[in-house]
Amino acid sequence: MKYVINENQYKTLLKEDRVDFLRNQYVIDPKVLDKATDGENEQEDFEDGDRPAGGMTQSKEKVEPIQDQHNGLDIAYIVTNKKGKSKVVLTDEIFNDIVEADPSTKKEFVQWIITVFLRHLKDGDVDQAIRFISEDLPEAREFLEVFEKVRKKKTFKTGAPNRPDAPQNVSDITQYRDIAHLYSVVRPFIESDDDEDGGLWGKLKKYIDIGHAKLAYRDNDVLVYQPDTQESSCDPLGPLATWCTRRSGSSYFDSYRQGSYLRPDGSKSEYYVILPKTLFGKEEHSDSDVYPLQFHWESGQLHDQSNTSIEGRSSLKLADVIKRFPGLMEFFKKDLGALATHEIKNGAGLMDSKYLKYLNKFGGDVKEVISDEVYKDGVASIRRLASEQQGALQNNKYLKWLMENTDGVIITDYLDRSMEVLDFSDMNLTELPNCSEFTNANRISANNCGLTSVPPVSHLPKDSLEILTLNDNQITEAPGKDYGQLKGLFVLNIHDNPLRRIDVSVLEQLSQENMARFVINDKDLTNLSPENLEQYRSWEKDLGGLGFLGGS
Repeated sequence: MKYVINENQYKTLLKEDRVDFLRNQYVIDPKVLDKATDGENEQEDFEDGDRPAGGMTQSKEKVEPIQDQHNGLDIAYIVTNKKGKSKVVLTDEIFNDIVEADPSTKKEFVQWIITVFLRHLKDGDVDQAIRFISEDLPEAREFLEVFEKVRKKKTFKTGAPNRPDAPQNVSDITQYRDIAHLYSVVRPFIESDDDEDGGLWGKLKKYIDIGHAKLAYRDNDVLVYQPDTQESSCDPLGPLATWCTRRSGSSYFDSYRQGSYLRPDGSKSEYYVILPKTLFGKEEHSDSDVYPLQFHWESGQLHDQSNTSIEGRSSLKLADVIKRFPGLMEFFKKDLGALATHEIKNGAGLMDSKYLKYLNKFGGDVKEVISDEVYKDGVASIRRLASEQQGALQNNKYLKWLMENTDGVIITDYLDRSMEVLDFSDMNLTELPNCSEFTNANRISANNCGLTSVPPVSHLPKDSLEILTLNDNQITEAPGKDYGQLKGLFVLNIHDNPLRRIDVSVLEQLSQENMARFVINDKDLTNLSPENLEQYRSWEKDLGGLGFLGGS
């Protein structure tokens, strides 16, 4: 005959099978106990649940009681057989108490509770073993309830291993030595009354304790909380703000910490949640209208609780935060200084560091946080990046920074010697760099550079140069006295310069060679002496039918 049982009935059978098995293993046999007491305890009924008084008479099998010294009751026995082998067994009443202390439906923790008791005895700590069974079972049940509730949750599996002295497998009850060991691991997961009432500090501390968040800074007025997991952001902060990073189910929490948002050392970037102590009181405070704040340097977001930038439309301004919390300012200066130092060593941080930008806003100075050695490393890094750039010099921001902030920059060191066109236009120069080694260059431009003189022939590729354009500078004399050596020069473009002298004799040499155009504007002639102007006009009119195109 077959019987069909439901799931609840099956669980009950499992529980009863486990309990019965353990009872047979760890509860004293009534017959052994009866023989040890000469029948004094034979199937007697005790009023009000009283347990048998302690003490043994002589018996064929040696039975030694383990007694609770506070009430004199036996809680277990050491039974030694004829061969001298000893075993600790429990009283039936104590075993029932242990079963009752196990909160699991299948009574999965009964064995562990017994093992803890036996371990204390084995370690010679009889008093602790007795206290555990006589006094601590209610606490054991409480902590086992928490363990049963969280042991399969991801938060516990990832956070509990960060607790001090956590076992290798935090979800395996057999790996906990005793109730104190269990408590030390599950403590952050115990919901206090404050947690149930939505207490902010209790929730924050829970994630701090399990290593899912950090308390980065705290003083008497404010603290800085750094969530490291989405749950540690969503759970305590979800009701307090509208940032996308604290919204459950959102991928923004992780995406803002990786990829282009990584820190200079390659680690994930951090969120800084600023919480004034006023938010932890039971009374509503006006700070809750704008706080908490969340800062994220890498994405340039300094937002209030409504997700509005405090560098923009928010009613709260960064200056207000700095003024109110001076300790916070010092914390951020130190933190930003460390980040800037890493960035400068490893990249272009010295010229466009986002961290230096915020360091300055918090009243810091690059010289206060960066050593001479780091500064030199930063410059070296920028030089490397400048040399790796392709394309127009004007777009090489690294080279531009070097030119503006360091001495002895040789622009041509960052150019390919085989280039045919060199364009230095719009770069801040006082003189054109030496281009004589660019033997393939046929065109050189240096417009709007601040040049005060034309480059000497010794700085030009005189055998290949065909077009030289030097417009919109501060040149006062042209062409150069040796320009007659530029046999291949076809166009000399030099308009919009405050010319005071034009060397007509050199123009005559160039026009007899290859030059077809000397380009200036009429206004460029206004500063010439009358004699020089007459010489130039005469040369311009009398070109001997060479087909020369003078003027503009």
